[in-house]
Amino acid sequence: MAVALISAVDPYPTDAGKKVVLAGFIDYFIERHGRDNVHYIKVGAAPQQQFPVRLHVVPGPTRGQVLGNVITRVTTGRSSLQEAFLGSRPAAAGIADILSRIGPALQVYDTVRMAQYAPDPVAAGQVCYIDDLFSERYDRMLEAAERYGEINVSPLGNFAEHVPARLRPLATNRRSQTLLLRAERSLVRRSEDRTVHRFRRSLLVNADEASVLTERSSAPAHRVRSVPPLLLAPANPERHWAGAPEFVFLGLLSLAHNDDGLRSFLRTTWPQILERLPDARLRVIGREARPELSALAATLRDSVDVEGYVTDLGEALGGSAALVNPIRFGSGIKLKVIEALGRALPVVSTPVGAEGIASGPGTGVLVGSEPGELADLVCSLTDPAHNAEISAQAHDHFNAKYSRAAVFAAYDDAFGVG
Repeated sequence: MAVALISAVDPYPTDAGKKVVLAGFIDYFIERHGRDNVHYIKVGAAPQQQFPVRLHVVPGPTRGQVLGNVITRVTTGRSSLQEAFLGSRPAAAGIADILSRIGPALQVYDTVRMAQYAPDPVAAGQVCYIDDLFSERYDRMLEAAERYGEINVSPLGNFAEHVPARLRPLATNRRSQTLLLRAERSLVRRSEDRTVHRFRRSLLVNADEASVLTERSSAPAHRVRSVPPLLLAPANPERHWAGAPEFVFLGLLSLAHNDDGLRSFLRTTWPQILERLPDARLRVIGREARPELSALAATLRDSVDVEGYVTDLGEALGGSAALVNPIRFGSGIKLKVIEALGRALPVVSTPVGAEGIASGPGTGVLVGSEPGELADLVCSLTDPAHNAEISAQAHDHFNAKYSRAAVFAAYDDAFGVG
């Protein structure tokens, strides 16, 4: 059976959450249908490295087309900015031509940005991977900006590469940031709700958000599903933690929720940990640290190392007592938590950081809301016996929910393969 994925994202290298999920879909379809039957339609620039399946490239919209979309579609409420930045009639024609030649029985459209390219009769029998609920993300960003005034709530995030350079300054000014978020929150919510009713099935990674979308859109329950991401993890992870109070934070540091959560942790929780564990160290692994974070870490240079990208993530995670995930707002599922579970590494997280992932007793994910609670949980994991217990729970959790067999079984159900 031929399968086509339509996306504006190059999944390789898998250095971001969206890429991990898309690469997992490709891996799954290769195994179920054979490499030659899997087609990836890429809107925009061609990938820079060898692709594992049949690749088709469709040029993205020109600057003039984007501007026209903003004027005719966004200002009239017909589409979100995300759709406007990636929509064009030539691209639609190119995608339609490729699909007519391939004749895939299954078509998977990556988010509402690509869903706009599926005519209603086609969408009625196909699948849209919605990813996260961007409307919920923007709503939380606005709430966080109001509650925590120092947050830089850039509304573009990883989507910035698709935005014309001349328009990007609108997302860096605080006042225009807020206006953009408010407008896009309403526009993308309409698109999300509309998509659920147009497509045979819509998929999200967060089960809580799947429930929100089902209730909000009044869609039949079978139309919306949550699917776990596929992460590669060693079958028998070997930790080489020797008992030192060493912890790790993992994530792209230019993302607002990572930057804010880590800076808040360093200001409020880390000092409490250092009072009890003077030799404690925190390894911060992630690209694109903002100047404010770098400056704060510099004041704590005896205990905090901002390392940037590391080639051997297994070494970094395997030698730590726990992963800390102290974010204060966000949406979707934090893949860093699943990455830690796959390596039998205990996790200490805020409730927001653990959303969509089972947490609490028996899961390997310890949750605390306040700085004092987080400090207690982090310090407790320096006890070797307790750490070993939580580590085993993390490993079992991953195998039950996120192993290759478990994820592929969920995909069989979601994509209608059986």
